[in-house]
Parts: sequence; C-alpha cells; structure tokens
Amino acid sequence: MKRFLLAALLSTSAFTLNAQPWQMVGTRAMGMGGAGVATAYGADAQYWNPAALKDTQEDYQNVLLNAGLQMETTKEVMSSLDNLNDLADRYKNLSRKISNGGTPDAQDLATLFEGLSDISDLTKNDIGAVIGADTGLGVKIKNFAVSVRSLGTMGITPVIDTVNIGLANQGGSLGLDINGSTAQPTDATSQQAAHILADTIANTNTLDAINTLLQTSYTSPAEMANAFINTALNAGSSAQEVLSAAQTAAATMPNAAGLIQNAAQHNGGNGYEQNESRAMADLGLFSEIALGYAQEIIPGLQIGGNLKLIEGTIAQTGIMVLQDDKSVSDVASDAWDNKKTSAQLGVDLGVKANLSRLTNQEILFNPVIGLTARNINSPKFERPGLPQGTPTAIAQSWQQDDYKLKPQLRAGVAVEPLRTLVLAADVDLTENETSVKNFKSRQLAVGAEWDFARGGTFSLPLRAGINKNLAEEDSAMYYTVGIGFKAAFFQTELAAAISSEQASVDGTDIPASAGASLTLGFVF
Repeated sequence: MKRFLLAALLSTSAFTLNAQPWQMVGTRAMGMGGAGVATAYGADAQYWNPAALKDTQEDYQNVLLNAGLQMETTKEVMSSLDNLNDLADRYKNLSRKISNGGTPDAQDLATLFEGLSDISDLTKNDIGAVIGADTGLGVKIKNFAVSVRSLGTMGITPVIDTVNIGLANQGGSLGLDINGSTAQPTDATSQQAAHILADTIANTNTLDAINTLLQTSYTSPAEMANAFINTALNAGSSAQEVLSAAQTAAATMPNAAGLIQNAAQHNGGNGYEQNESRAMADLGLFSEIALGYAQEIIPGLQIGGNLKLIEGTIAQTGIMVLQDDKSVSDVASDAWDNKKTSAQLGVDLGVKANLSRLTNQEILFNPVIGLTARNINSPKFERPGLPQGTPTAIAQSWQQDDYKLKPQLRAGVAVEPLRTLVLAADVDLTENETSVKNFKSRQLAVGAEWDFARGGTFSLPLRAGINKNLAEEDSAMYYTVGIGFKAAFFQTELAAAISSEQASVDGTDIPASAGASLTLGFVF
C-alpha cells in the first residue's frame, strides 16, 4: 500500500508540505464535491466523522479498499516553473555569455525576457501547488471500525531571487556584449523589430533599469533597441529571428518591468548566471492504524472517536532552478532519498445529530448535521537533517522545525428532499496550513447524490458536486462527478474532480486542479 501511494505521489511531479489540507478520502465524498461529514456511512465514516459509525436506521457493515489522488494549484505556478525548466539549456548558454562577455543572438534576447517574465510571475503572489494521495483498507462491524490507511501530501514552494539578475558581472568587467551599432538597421524586417522593441522599452519605462543591469548608457529607447537588434544580427541571427525576439520582448517585458526596475535599484546584484531562484520540496507520508468507535448518547445524537498510531515519513530537498542539471520533475524523487521516520499517536472526535430524531418531531427534509475534529492532539514528526554539500541558498530555505499535523475542524449538513436524493455541504471551520508559504486551505464543498434504488440489494448512485478553496482567491474550483454500483454483497465506486482552469507541464495542458478516486468493497 505504501509503495502504491509513493508511486502516485512521485508521478504527479510536484512537491511541498507543512500541514495537511483536508483530503477527499473515499469515492462517495469526492463524487459529492468533498461533502462527507454529515453523509458518510460504513467504513469511510471513520475518516469523515467517526460518530457516524453508529447506525441508527440500519446495521450497515462493510469492508472498503480505496485509493485516491488530488492536486490543487494556484493557476500560474505549474506553468511558470515548467517554462523555467524547459528553458534551462538556453539559460545556461546565456549564463556562459554573461560570464565570458559573449555576444547575445536573437534567441538569447528572447530567453532573457521570457525568463524575467516567468520569475516575475512567481514573485507576484506566494503561490504553489499541493498534492494529496491516499490508500486505505477499512472494516466496519457494528459500532466499531478498524482501518489501515496511508495519507500523502506534497506541494511546491518557489523561492525566487529577484536581485541577482544583472546582465554584467559584478564590477562590470564582463557581461553581455551589446556591441552593435545604434544606427537604424538597414532592412525592413529588422527595422520593424527595432521599432517594436523601442516601443516596448518606452512603454514599460525600463530604459534606465536595463542600462543599470547591462552597465551601459544608452540615451533613448530607440538607441538601445537598435543596439540590441544590430548585436543579434552581427551574432548571426536572421532578420526574421530578431523580429521574433522583439515580439517575445513585447509580450513579456510588461510583466517583467517591475522585476527589472527592482533589480536595478540593487545595481543588478550579481550576474544573472548566479541567480539563486530555487524550488523547495517536502513530502510527507503518514501511515496509520486506527480504531474507531461510536455511540448514540441520546436519540438522534451520536458521538465517536478514533485512536490512531501514525508513522510519519518526512522528506525534504531543493533544486536551484536556473543552475541545476536536474529538472523540476526530479525533485520529489530526490526528496525521498533524504527522509526521516518517526511515530506518534493521533486522536479524532466526531458528533452527528439527526434533528428530527433529536427533537422527536418531523422536520422538513430530515436534516442531519455533523462536526469532526481531526488530530486534536497535534502529533509532531521529525524532519530530516540538512545533507552535506547542500548549496547555501537551499540551506537558507531548509525547514528545521518538526512537521506538525495541526488540528482540523470541519462541519457538515445534509438534507433529503426525496427519499432517493441527498444534498450535502461541508465547510472547514479552520484555515488549514500547508508548507507552500502562505498557501492556506479552507474548503467549501457542496454535492448531491441520487440513488433511485436506495435501500435495495441493487443500487446505482449518481453524484456531482463542487469544491472551492475559500482561503485562496486564485485557487481553481473543482467540479466533481461520481458513480457507484452495488449488487448483493459487492460494491464498486469511481469519482473524478477537475477544474476549468489549466496549466502547462512538459508542453501538455493539464487541469490546474484535479482528482480521482476508486473504491472496491464488500457489504455484509
């Protein structure tokens, strides 16, 4: 089970954690948008609300095996880091020219402006990605449940160097050699390129800042643009290539202007080839053995709890985005080579109330409310130490403190407008931390389940829902669907979650947020 979970985490090519968001464990809850506190039953109830282990209407006993995976990102992080990674070889070529006083061609100029724009994207907000995965085997018999479950969390935290983007070495002895004439190019295509670049420099008000970064002294945008274009032509670029580079600058410089001006205020720091932008990665895998029990204390009011023995494995690493030969997608596997394992006890509590039974009167749509508190004792796990030979920049971002599973509090409500239709909603009452810096998780989940054969030996429930992270304005909304099948003693369920927004990874558009879950079970 642990190997399956690790493989699922590594295959997502993303990273970082510090405290867990609430994960959509189990297919039924994911299909309903992540609403499970007031609706869960059977073995899944042990995770969502242990108070629901006490059945009040039927003696529902089952064995469930499930596996799930979900990803939540802010919409720029995956594309921006992927762009930086894809341009790595071109960055190295540009860095060599900065170190050696080389002459840039059109591709170098395009790389420069694309890279500054991507770095700027990553500095605008504290953005990141959080990945969750789970596998579990649970058994519910009467008021008891026993489960063996693994929950994994990863994310990605970019740490961006906005100072060391100078285009000349410190002291100005070497750097990009912009040695072209400041006269207007002679052919029409190159003239068009120079005109586009001059307009872009003027409109972004970056003339003085670029002069600082290059340690040059051009007096006008036109003079600077002509020098850039003529330099690229002298380096062997064609007129069409310099036009393409100018168009790239026009598309990316407005986004990078603030970064360029900020770096100029620091005189460009060290050269661009010494930029210390990095991706810091954490990976947490928590394998637990849990015993759950619930009891109805008065008609309509149930309480329950879990006692868990948790083995936590914490892994950590980092890469220098513009300097390392390894790709961003290698970070998770690298992290797993540097890990620390420790064990702690964990405690969950839950309450569930059927308002009609509690008040001893029929209430419209038979409302049920629930409240779940997970990890109320804040179990802590040791982090791995800093490996020998770690670059200074990565060492500065290394997390030394224990990894803590902080308490989570979640409320849910469910109603039945029809005997075959359940509507439900959950909301996190706590704003849950992740180790993506300043990236919080507070979910609102709303979902529905229609089961026209509910209560029989055969059922085919259809589910749909939405899930939104209220703590992050830029976080994409999930749309979820699910289907189940139960015949006699066998049940199987499938659910998927996807957002309308997309990110690009390795040249492929993928959903900015997505998830999937599969459950196999036996009912007795």
